[in-house]
Amino acid sequence: MRSAPFTIVISGKRYECRVAGDTESEAADTAERILHQLRRDDRVWPAQVNIDCADFEAGKRLAAYFAAITVEPDLD
Repeated sequence: MRSAPFTIVISGKRYECRVAGDTESEAADTAERILHQLRRDDRVWPAQVNIDCADFEAGKRLAAYFAAITVEPDLD
């Protein structure tokens, strides 16, 4: 089984969710949907979002994107 070029790991105190995608936008869109769901419950709001990809520039874009959406007052 080959690994996806983009992997995003969303983790909190009692959970870990791995999102894999063949493209930057596919992984980001899926991870954002999960973050929207998690945001609804303060008890499970993620402590970390880790990005794993070989493309350094894409990783920087994803990091900036998730930094911006995790500090928004309302993701809904």
